[in-house]
Order: sequence, then structure tokens, then C-alpha cells
Amino acid sequence: MKTPRNRPPRIRRGAALLAAAALLSPVPLAAADLVRGVRMKLSAADLASGEAAVEEYRREHGTDREALDALGWLARGAVMLGRPERAAAYAAEVRRGIPAETPDLVVPLGAAIEVESKLKLAAEGRGAALRFLETELGRARDTALRSRIRKNIDLLSLEGEIAPALGGADPAGVPAPRLAELAGRPVLLFFWASGCGDCKAEAAKLGRLREKYGAKGLAVIAPTRLYGTAEGDRPAPPAEETAHVARVFAESFPGLAGVPVPVDTETMVRWGVSATPTYALVDAAGTVRLYAPTRLSEAELSRRIEELIPTSASRSRP
Repeated sequence: MKTPRNRPPRIRRGAALLAAAALLSPVPLAAADLVRGVRMKLSAADLASGEAAVEEYRREHGTDREALDALGWLARGAVMLGRPERAAAYAAEVRRGIPAETPDLVVPLGAAIEVESKLKLAAEGRGAALRFLETELGRARDTALRSRIRKNIDLLSLEGEIAPALGGADPAGVPAPRLAELAGRPVLLFFWASGCGDCKAEAAKLGRLREKYGAKGLAVIAPTRLYGTAEGDRPAPPAEETAHVARVFAESFPGLAGVPVPVDTETMVRWGVSATPTYALVDAAGTVRLYAPTRLSEAELSRRIEELIPTSASRSRP
């Protein structure tokens, strides 16, 4: 078969014109591509192109689940790009499309709630934003939605407060350590999930931090929860998934051997773990000094741990 390079000049020119026409033609995005395309446009600070893509999609498909997801991203993007009036409009559209919480629509609903809280924070202050989020938390039923709302509450209020207790037990049945029992030591909390690639990418960093600061008093705890799946994202009953969690932790985090791994859904909700990994640092007095629902660099984690080590050492002296 001839390659394009071997085609006669007239055919090559025709192929080039067709390719250019295809690039310029406004082809509606398929459902699987809409959110991905909108996110790409927002990452380039191009809100207008994202809006145009959603408009074209809705003309073809109506306001279905994918459209609501995309509207949620437009709302978040508008906040980040300093367009509060557009953010409010898109959040309101999502709300109109989701009159009641349903399992398949918690992602766009969570996005709308998150955006509304940020707008309240900017317009009315921290207290108003917290009251709004607490009301929404009281209504929410889905675990992922509750975690997302709690994350936004914790981002506004958790640092400087006494650390919430850890619940559950590790895969061997050993209860979660009580933070009060670790008084006098700083604690690094690494909230993770067995199917989270970003979590596993943190393994080497965490091993080095534990080796460096463990002798100086740092304790590390790695809470997680059951998500209903095991190897290959296959649905699994709790006993099978618990065994899977233990196996993944042992294989993926060799530098954290012996670190407690309490498995408990309510702990993950209370700490607002809607994204993994999530990091938190608790000082020697049991106060939260860092809450970060994202990956952090080794340099940043080291800096924040170093700030707590002297306090820990002075408190532990006779």
C-alpha cells in the first residue's frame, strides 16, 4: 500500500485540505471526551472554549450526566480564573439538573457545593462558608460526597484544632492507635487507597522521611478505607478487600513496614479524604499543623516536619 509520501502531488494536496477541514470543523464531542476536553481547555485558562464545547454537546445530547460533570468543571474553572459570576451561574445550572442526591450524580453535585462555598467565602467570609458547608454535610448521604464536603470544611477550619480521633483497625484486627498515646511526638498521617497510583508514587519519599525523622520521634500512620473493590478494580466483599489492602501496602510501601494501617470509612470521611493521597501533620500536643488533600514535595514535607521536631524534643525531656 502506498504511503502518503508516495502519493501524486494532487492527492497529497487533497488529503492536506481534508485534514485541515476536519481540524477546523466544529465536531461535537462524544460523551466520553467532553469532560476531558473541558479540563484541557481550563488548564490552558481557556474558559470560552470550554463553554463552547459544553454548549455544542448539550445541543446534541441534552443535559445528561456528562454535561452536568462538565458544567461542574466549568464552575470550578470559572472560580480559578476569577470569574465568580460565571461560576455562580454554572453551579446553579448543576443544582437545577440535580434536584436530589443520586449515586450517579454526586460528582457534579459535589462540585457545585464546593464552588458555592468558595463564592460564599469570598463574598461573606469564613463563617458563612462554614455554615453553608455544615448544612450541606447534614444533608449528604453518599460517602464520597460527605468526604468532599468535609474536605472543604477541614480546609477552612482543621489546622490549629485538636486532631480528630482515628477509628477502625488494621487488616490484622489491631485497633487504630490513639493520637493521645503519641503525645510528645509529631505524627505524619498519610491517607491512601489501594487502587491509587499517586499514593504508590509517594512510597519512596515516605520511606526516606520515616528513616530520616523516625529516630527524632516522628510517628507515621497510614489510614485507609474499603472501596468495595480488589485486584483489577473487581468488586470484592470486605474480607477479601481487607486482605488486598494488606497485600498492596506490604508490596507497594516496603519502607513503611510496621506502620499502622487503620481501615475505617468514618475516619476517612472525618478527615475529608475525597482525594488520595491526603497528608496531615499533628504536633506533639495533638494539634493539626498541616492539612493537605494533595501530593506534597519531599522538600515541603521535610520543612514542615522539621518545624515540629524541636517542639517534640523539648516536650519529651524530663
